[in-house]
Amino acid sequence: MKENQETVGLPEAGKPTIYERIKEGLAVASQLVVASPLKLPPKIVAVAKYLALALGVLEAVESAAKNRREEDEG
Repeated sequence: MKENQETVGLPEAGKPTIYERIKEGLAVASQLVVASPLKLPPKIVAVAKYLALALGVLEAVESAAKNRREEDEG
């Protein structure tokens, strides 16, 4: 029986993780809905605005954590 020897954790250099691809896709989708010239239902636009806000906050928190980690190492 062949055992799985692949490592799990750090992605390959330069290759985005699934989490990053989903996050980027959600950001693009919310920006398209908010900037859409079509008259969309107000609930959809409100959800897209809150999603864009939440993704912006998440990005700021991740950036701050990354900066702190780099300061601790350096």
